[in-house]
Amino acid sequence: MNFAKYLVLGLFLTSTAHAYLSIGESGEVLPSNLFQVGVEPQILTNKDSGANFDVYFDAPVSDSTSARFLIGGGTVDFNAFASFKWVPFPDVANQPAMGLRMGAGVARNEDENILQLQVAPLLSKKFDTEYGMSVPYLALPFTFLNTKEENYVATNLTVGSEFHYHEWKDVVTLGGEIGIDLNKSYTYISVFATFPFESSKGFGK
Repeated sequence: MNFAKYLVLGLFLTSTAHAYLSIGESGEVLPSNLFQVGVEPQILTNKDSGANFDVYFDAPVSDSTSARFLIGGGTVDFNAFASFKWVPFPDVANQPAMGLRMGAGVARNEDENILQLQVAPLLSKKFDTEYGMSVPYLALPFTFLNTKEENYVATNLTVGSEFHYHEWKDVVTLGGEIGIDLNKSYTYISVFATFPFESSKGFGK
């Protein structure tokens, strides 16, 4: 799907924004033959209200692990983040997927540099619908933030869902997420679109 490819590349090259302290993924792990790129606009609704934008790349590591790399900026001027998702308990039968996402990054907000270290318990469950597969997820990110003035742990409750529309199964996954500030974090609303590809075949079917 050439349109999706050029859309993502264009956003990556021109983006000046980034989704901050969000999760943007369920407990599903990429199969070994797939990679994906995605975009995630985010609206902040409490402190520093405004908009951010995220561009990310996902790669499989093993049957139960994957990695994500992000970069961007916005109301939070700049943010770069790398995470590792480990799901030792996959979604099978009545058991939900259960795992952890661990990550580290750097950010700049106004004149302040911020170091981020994050651990996020993650839970998700697949549901088939008439139109496609829905994967709602729940996460509780704990993010240690180091600044020049102070060190603290930001916590927010994250609720979201991926949606795999039947006819777009190999083209795009859509999703949305709400983050609720629990301690020195952000309340936000974000949406995301993720485009899978095989290195030998590129985007699309």
